[in-house]
Order: sequence, then structure tokens, then C-alpha cells
Amino acid sequence: MEPKTEQAELVLNMYLDKLMILQPSELTSINAYNYFDADAPCQLYFVCRRPTITVDPRSFKATRDKMELVFKVLDGGNIADFDFVFENPFHTSALSIESDPPYSSFSISKNNEPLISVKTSAFLQSFPQELTNAGFLDLEILYVGQTIGVDGAGVAPGKLKHHQTLQSICDASAMKNPHHEICLLLASFQPHNLIMTDGRKKYDANHQLEAHHKSLHTRRALNTSDIPYQQLINITEAALIRYFEPPYNAEFKNIFPNPAQDTYSGCYDLNIYSIGIELDTYGIANCHIYSQKIEPKWLHMKTFLFHSSDERKSIFDISTSNVGV
Repeated sequence: MEPKTEQAELVLNMYLDKLMILQPSELTSINAYNYFDADAPCQLYFVCRRPTITVDPRSFKATRDKMELVFKVLDGGNIADFDFVFENPFHTSALSIESDPPYSSFSISKNNEPLISVKTSAFLQSFPQELTNAGFLDLEILYVGQTIGVDGAGVAPGKLKHHQTLQSICDASAMKNPHHEICLLLASFQPHNLIMTDGRKKYDANHQLEAHHKSLHTRRALNTSDIPYQQLINITEAALIRYFEPPYNAEFKNIFPNPAQDTYSGCYDLNIYSIGIELDTYGIANCHIYSQKIEPKWLHMKTFLFHSSDERKSIFDISTSNVGV
């Protein structure tokens, strides 16, 4: 009798490693930050929106210890004041503020010498949200895409300014959301790979110990033949889209096609039992992320299980219901 063989399958978990928040116009200067590199490339982007935030320069007050500003939060047709008192790092009251319409940025000077010059929303986001309680800084995800198709984009994300789909989605988002600020989240994900035997089968303790030793050998073997990088990013992007269900991925799927779609078929027969995504923005962004389907929170985790190539294929079809758990 032939010995029983067990199918070793890959449990893939992709976690958010790096995240940068910027506006589309800032793509021209992104390379100056040297944030992404060959070890942590920019692989995916999120197009997001939040209320427009401006500053009222007339509200500026300064003492040696504190400064105060009133910000205007424009959400649709509603305008709310946000009064913020914060520590004065310059320890002088001889300060002045300058801001020009539409008051989306400002500078603070001492004796006509600028000390800081900053975008209004970026200034508020530099403070922990536990301090500001500024929930209006949270970012609603409208679209998820990947940087594939841009030569060298993983190492030089400044080239994303030439990414046609990204630019088209940003332009469309701005037109459809005239009272909101459109932001980009540029992201790098890293994998955690685990090998497991079929979890649907039950084994006694001796069999589990034997299987454990076998899996250690299997793990070493599979780690020498990684999933093709393009397919790794494809399935991560698909999982993010299926989790957040961004409205523009469905609305614009035939208008702004993903240039990576021709490589999706290579993911269908991968020996992957599940794909998990993990996004923790607490330590790298002072805001929650959310979508129309998913509530704002610091930590987002989701696992999709696959029992067949058809289920792997279905994760790329956002018109179907979610697979897995």
C-alpha cells in the first residue's frame, strides 16, 4: 500500500510595514524622503478622502508656553470649528502667523523669520489622536491599487506621478468630492509565511508530533521557492479590496483597469490555503482608516480561506460575496 501523503499548504499573512500619507501633488517630491527602499518598496496605494481642513489665522494666540489656533472642518455643506491649544516649542510669545486663501497651509514666524511652514491637515496629524480627538482626520478608503507597471516604482515612488490609473482615480475622486481633501496612502507590506497540513483533518498526539517534524522539513523546502513577487502583490491587493470594498474599485473597474490584471491568472493555482491581511496604523499614522463597509479603527485583520482554485479565483471578483472567514 502506498504511504499516505499530506498536502502541505502555505498560510500567507501580509502585514503593513510602512505607510506614508500625502496628497497627489506631493508625489513630485516624495523621493526626497527616502522612506521606501529595495527592502521595503512601495507596492500598493490607497486613494482616500477626509473633510477639508483649513486654519483661521485670525484666531492665533501665543504665550511663552502655549499656542492656540482655530481650524475649520468642512464636511460636505457643514463647517465646524476645532479649537486646539498646544505646547509652544519656541518658548516665546513674539510670534506671528501667515496664511493665504484657501488657508490650507500656514507658517509661523519670529521676527519675520519662518520657523515652521506646514499644511494644515498634516500639522494636526502630527499630534497623537488621543491628544486631539480629531476624528475628522480619519481616512476613508475609496480605491486600492498597486504600483505595478511603473518602472522602478518600488524603489523610486516619485515615478508614481506618471502612473496613469492612480492619477485618473485621484482626478475622478477630487471631482466627485469637491468638499473633501483627497489623500494617498502609499504602503509596503511584508509576508509572514507558515506551513500547515490540511487543518480539516484530526490527528492524535503522536501523529501531530510526527507531522510537526515533517512540516519543519517541508518549511525549509518551500522557503527556497517563494511565491513569485508579482503574484504575492496581486493576492494582497485582492484581499485588501475584498475586505474594504472601496466603491471606486467597483465603479471604475472598466474605466481605469488595473495594469496587473493580466497576471492574476497565475494566482489561481498557487498552493495557498489562506491569505491574511493585517494593518495596524497606531504606530505609523495618527488616524484610523475605514471604508463604507468597514468601521474606523487602528487595527484591521482579515483572513480569507481557499479550498480550491475557484475560491482563489473568486477573491479577484469583487462582485461576489466574501470567501473564507
